[in-house]
Amino acid sequence: EKQRACLLPPDEGPCRALVPRWYYDRHTQSCQEFTYGGCYGNANNFLTFDDCEKSCWTIKKVPKLCRMEADGGPCRSYLRRYAFNLSSMRCEEFIYGGCYGNGNNFRDLQSCVDHCLPEKTGPLLCYNPKDEGLCSSSVPRYYYDTKTKSCKEFRYTGCGGNANNFVTEKDCYNVCRNAGNQKPGINKPTNLSRRKIVRKLKKKSQMYNLKS
Repeated sequence: EKQRACLLPPDEGPCRALVPRWYYDRHTQSCQEFTYGGCYGNANNFLTFDDCEKSCWTIKKVPKLCRMEADGGPCRSYLRRYAFNLSSMRCEEFIYGGCYGNGNNFRDLQSCVDHCLPEKTGPLLCYNPKDEGLCSSSVPRYYYDTKTKSCKEFRYTGCGGNANNFVTEKDCYNVCRNAGNQKPGINKPTNLSRRKIVRKLKKKSQMYNLKS
């Protein structure tokens, strides 16, 4: 909860007092002074610099471009891209128009994770957000929540969704919590495995020709 508070934008509140306070600036990744109005606002509000530092020092540091807001740009293409979201501290999909924007723009989830979350470990699928899918069923499933580092139950609708979807809580933990120390990766066939696949297909084709 404390970390979540540190990622909130500064909020002076509606009142008109001039109270010096401190907040954690997620863009500069440091504690900054601001003037608090004296009422309401949010939890990213600390009496002293030290209070702010003590509450927010554990927030992971990320590269400068990953702190930029996702920017779709002014053009009208429809390109699926990924950007790092400082509020949720995760890589999320957005739609890029095809021109301008900024550097917080990655062609795939893997590139975003590698650049913005280099310390993260485990299979890539564990970083996908919860996705109930597109249909109307209500099937109990589990997904890995990267914020709490735990597996949580959700209701899957039966179709669509993503790979962060497990039948049992145990399956979820085995894949995502005990994944080892390797960086998230996408399994792509190597040149060697491609050659093996081609040889197998050729053999099957030859056998079929002999039978016919």
